[in-house]
Amino acid sequence: MIDHLVRDLQVLRKADLLIGKIWLSVLARRLGLFAFAGLIGVFGLGMANVAAYNAMQASLGVVWAAAVAAIADFAIAAIVLLVANKSRPGPEIDLALEVRRTAIESIHEDARDLKLTIDAMGHEIRSVKESITAVVHNPLDVAAEKLLVPAALSLLRGLRSKKEHA
Repeated sequence: MIDHLVRDLQVLRKADLLIGKIWLSVLARRLGLFAFAGLIGVFGLGMANVAAYNAMQASLGVVWAAAVAAIADFAIAAIVLLVANKSRPGPEIDLALEVRRTAIESIHEDARDLKLTIDAMGHEIRSVKESITAVVHNPLDVAAEKLLVPAALSLLRGLRSKKEHA
């Protein structure tokens, strides 16, 4: 019974570790995509800065080329942010959550069984305690009850069986 409880606790630990690893993987993927989007955003901001500078310095052709590049960088960054935000764990998370739920149910069952066993042992311990208390308080009564009465009954049965055979 304790073995089942320990096994179920180990299964629960493994399921929780698996769930943690899955979520850690998702968060790492999100972080990577957010970092990439940030990098593209920085490039876009750099290009916007170049475009603004060139708008004041050069003719309209160079400026608008830089502005279009900056707008494209910002659009790519927005798309990457959307993809990162939609990133979710795969179907393996459902399996891990199911294993975890099963382990918890099994632990509850094992705990109930263990409680019943402990309650039964408590009843047996109380019975032994009562017997020991009876022996301590009334040793002759207990000895007569436990030894003399069965011996006398056995002797009487023996005598009856001898009478019947004779």
